[in-house]
Amino acid sequence: MRTWTILVGLLLAGCDDTNPCDEYVSYICDCHPDDDCESLSNTYESADAELQDECALALDDQQDNDDESGHECGSGSDTATP
Repeated sequence: MRTWTILVGLLLAGCDDTNPCDEYVSYICDCHPDDDCESLSNTYESADAELQDECALALDDQQDNDDESGHECGSGSDTATP
């Protein structure tokens, strides 16, 4: 289902000013604060269309991994089971 959502989002990307890389960086920084947010921000700051596609897919993969591991974002704690 998420893959379908990503594909539709990519098709609509020309109509929307949303940058998938900004969403990816925000998600990682909010949900995985141990990652280097500054480095991610610098890497994806001026992303071209190809890199934005990669960000959309990376975000989808990360969200799937978090769902599978039980990691909840926004709750302030990692609820993954060891």
